[in-house]
Amino acid sequence: MNEPVAAQESPGLRRWNGAFLLVVVPIVNAIGGFFTLDFLLSGQYTWGRTLRTFVLSLSLLVLAYEFVYRDLQASHPEWTERRLLKRVLGHAIIPFFGGMALLLLLLAVTRLLK
Repeated sequence: MNEPVAAQESPGLRRWNGAFLLVVVPIVNAIGGFFTLDFLLSGQYTWGRTLRTFVLSLSLLVLAYEFVYRDLQASHPEWTERRLLKRVLGHAIIPFFGGMALLLLLLAVTRLLK
């Protein structure tokens, strides 16, 4: 397999990359987790909703692999696999489950208010 090549970036691009990892990726994953659990709990398993949820899940996997794991691997070649996986966990997986927890929290609050 080809080894990742260290990217030569300008300081402005590096700053945007940090904002992308800290702001955009967690928000997108949290929203994805919210809507994935909404689909699973809704019980409305039509072809359209199933396909949209499947495409959303695949998109989140690509986002986590290409734009978090591979990007960090290319920009920090000295990092170990374990450290890279911890970053993927923090930037993508935990926000995904956080979005699911937010939906469960909203459901619990609405049930209590009835």
